[in-house]
Amino acid sequence: MLKAFAIAVAEAFLFSLCQLLWCTFINLIVKAIEKNRVRYLLTIWLLLFAAGAQAQKCIAALDAAGNEIEQLCVGQEVTFKDCFDQADDDKEYYIFDYKGESPIPTPTTTNKRHTYTAPGRYKVLQIANYGSNTTTDTLSKVYEVKAVPEPVFTTQSCASGAVSFTITNPDYDNYSFDFGDGTSQETDGSTPVTHTYTSQGSYTVTLTGNYITNTCQNTSTQTVATLPLLDSDNPTQIVKLTILEQAENGSIQLELAGLVPGYAYTIEQYTGDFRNLYREIDVLEEVNSSTLTHTINNVNTTEGVWYLVRPLDACDVIFINSNVVSGVALQVQTDAEQVQLEWEILPDFGAFEVYRNGQLLQSLPGTARSYIDNEVSCGQVYSYYIIGTGTDPQGDAYTSVSAILNAEVTSSAIPAAPFLLSSFDFNNQVELTLQLPDKEQIATATIAKSINGSLFQNLTQTQQTILFDENAALQPVCYRATFTNVCNNTSPVSNITCPVILEAEKQNDGSINLSWSDFSGFPDGVGQYTVELLDQSGNVVLTYPTSGGTFTDQTLSNELPVLRYRIRATSQNGTGISYSNLVEVEQDALVYIPSAFTPNGDGLNDLFEIKGKFYNGYTMRIYNRAGNVIYEGSEADAAWDGTSDGREIPAGAYAYLITFQTTFGTTKKKTGTITLLR
Repeated sequence: MLKAFAIAVAEAFLFSLCQLLWCTFINLIVKAIEKNRVRYLLTIWLLLFAAGAQAQKCIAALDAAGNEIEQLCVGQEVTFKDCFDQADDDKEYYIFDYKGESPIPTPTTTNKRHTYTAPGRYKVLQIANYGSNTTTDTLSKVYEVKAVPEPVFTTQSCASGAVSFTITNPDYDNYSFDFGDGTSQETDGSTPVTHTYTSQGSYTVTLTGNYITNTCQNTSTQTVATLPLLDSDNPTQIVKLTILEQAENGSIQLELAGLVPGYAYTIEQYTGDFRNLYREIDVLEEVNSSTLTHTINNVNTTEGVWYLVRPLDACDVIFINSNVVSGVALQVQTDAEQVQLEWEILPDFGAFEVYRNGQLLQSLPGTARSYIDNEVSCGQVYSYYIIGTGTDPQGDAYTSVSAILNAEVTSSAIPAAPFLLSSFDFNNQVELTLQLPDKEQIATATIAKSINGSLFQNLTQTQQTILFDENAALQPVCYRATFTNVCNNTSPVSNITCPVILEAEKQNDGSINLSWSDFSGFPDGVGQYTVELLDQSGNVVLTYPTSGGTFTDQTLSNELPVLRYRIRATSQNGTGISYSNLVEVEQDALVYIPSAFTPNGDGLNDLFEIKGKFYNGYTMRIYNRAGNVIYEGSEADAAWDGTSDGREIPAGAYAYLITFQTTFGTTKKKTGTITLLR
């Protein structure tokens, strides 16, 4: 009986002190029990006594309040001590991060306080003398140091005052949200937390993270704002829809109004499939204003279909959509010098505008789906787009703009004949002006020429509509032309045009007789011929209307040394004008030569001098009766004073020879006698 009791007591002590006994002691006790031998019991009791004495030695970690803790925190000051204060303070040392060095490092101070700066597992080594025992004992214990990071969380504001909170660094065991409205909620951080505020506004939210095994914690704060309410009476509006590129992978541009910051917006395109009427083509996020212009690429814009916009909150709740606006899908084709436009839409538009080359071409009702542009020219490239306008149920206007499409006009139609006008310029070159029919453009023109009624011969090919015949002789000449337009169609032959050829003849009485050929080429014929007298600069000085083909100028100009004439032919309607060649007639020099002079110094008729006009200069020689030159001078010298070599010559008759230089450069002479009176 006594034996069984002893065995039971031994087993109870073994189980309670197994962590403090060495493995050899445990094995010994087990053997004693298994073999049921009493002789081992004394040894066991001695070991139990030694274990009890050993159990009085341990390490304790205390926080700032003096509470014993088993788990430490980064940044927390901890005080280490022996559990039962058996060691004197001056004989108690600690190594706070013992790495198992041998020999054991010798501490320099008895400091028992320490703050860990990094998380991890640290072995604390105690070196102490207990009581009267002079032997130094060592004891170690491993502590886990926990990090205390600032808890991080994100927020998503949703409709109806709901805000979703997500913890992004779940390092702590427990978290607590203070929502700033007097309510809070606990969580382990593994799933988002949603809180609904009862009134709109901004709130300061505080998140606290802590551990179960210690008092370490940290906090962070954020300000959250609830989303504003959406106005169902004034939803988001598509103000303008523009097709930037019409293609299977085209692009559109939206001008939006009525956006509410904080919401996302899905942009959707109509599919026509009743199982899924609209498909999402883009999402607007981080909207920060009520208006926005946004471009979307890689959209099939080949069909005119509806587009709409739906608000979406962060909790994926979809609200009432915007107005629905159709795109305008435009098609253009050309035929026989016209451009045919057709467009495809879905309802509803009140009106359309057709633009060509950026200018409004035509306004049409909302029922229109096509337009034909006949005001185009062959070979030209034109740009077209359509603008549709309408009003949504809320009374707001919207606009839809098609893509810009180009059309090159082609045609096989023969162009009308051009009109050719001939006229002389001041250099007596024939200026030819080719006037094309309306809306035509020249590729090449062929000019043909006939002289004195001969067959027409090609003069030149050109891309110009104004050219000059520099080799036109002053003889009857006529011209005609054809042109090929940019569509490679050649016109019929133009009218035949023959400029006026003018001739002038000076009569014995000094009058000028003018005669000219008829002008040919005006569609309505010549209505008037006019003789024009021009000065040296080409300005018209005098005009003489005439109805025939001749004119005699008997009232010659006293101011012009050279008479320049031309004929102006005017059409019946007064719009067409052609000029003849320019003819020049030199007027005779007008010279006054006195018959006598009296060089007596009375200031009257003392000199023999020449006066007149229509000459550029002269030289004068005076001869005596023997034929000797007694004086020679020019207009640049002083007049003759009746002397020769400074000596007065006797009165009498003396011969003179005056040589003139005309404005044309010809030389003319006058001779006679001058009487010297004394």
